[in-house]
Amino acid sequence: MEKTTKGTIYVLIAMVLFSTGGFFIKLINANAYTITFGRAFIAGLIFLPLIQWKKFRFSKNYLGLVIGYCYLCIMFVLTTKITTAANAIILQCTAPLWLYLYYVIRGKKITGRELIPRLLILVGIIVILSASAGGNLWGDLLALSNGVAYAVVQHFMDKEYPVSDNSIVGFNNIILCLVILALFPTQLDFTGLSMAGWLGLIFLGIFQLGLSYLIFFKGVRMISALKASMVSLLEPILNPIFVFFFVGEMPSVYSLIGFGIILFGIALTMIPAKTGRQIEEY
Repeated sequence: MEKTTKGTIYVLIAMVLFSTGGFFIKLINANAYTITFGRAFIAGLIFLPLIQWKKFRFSKNYLGLVIGYCYLCIMFVLTTKITTAANAIILQCTAPLWLYLYYVIRGKKITGRELIPRLLILVGIIVILSASAGGNLWGDLLALSNGVAYAVVQHFMDKEYPVSDNSIVGFNNIILCLVILALFPTQLDFTGLSMAGWLGLIFLGIFQLGLSYLIFFKGVRMISALKASMVSLLEPILNPIFVFFFVGEMPSVYSLIGFGIILFGIALTMIPAKTGRQIEEY
């Protein structure tokens, strides 16, 4: 199996696991900080024996990765709680737009073929935010900021580190727990969790956060951050579908229109060029 194909399969598997987050977060009867801490604690505990403590070195790249990761995890749970799961995930998945803008700032030449899909993503964002003006605008703006965080995480995942992926996943979640303990200690409350809630947290920690990021890491290393952000198209499709079937939540008509425009824009970025070659990775 070719490296690119294998990497794409890894990312697709990770997206399926990521997609289960929406309905579990909606169903667990706890606030966003409690859920974020609980799943991160479980993921960190699972990977704790695998962390290569002696090889670990802080660097600018790792600092960028862990800051983006902590923001991404906290805001994903928070925005899923306060706005629709569809809006939370699709605005987070605008990462290709922010990655592209970053490469443009770094000197990449703008071409019409690459610009048009990103403009469609921008139009979709505007439609969703316009529809949110009377309701969940704050939640949708936070979800949009999470798109930037997702781009940051994907960018720094593509870098080389002196430790294993197991170490990074484990250490990231330990730091995330420490951040929540430092910033939101009074928000943590596990007293009202039912047995189903605890089982949901265990699933989120082991599979949706721990195993999924480990697989995602491996995939990104094989196909690059930009292409991984395109393959991530599966998550914003599955996430609201799962939420609809298990929770019954339906986005507004305008949100669905914006959702469709963004998905179409992301899909266009994956179409091969006329020469038969895929879009170059930047």
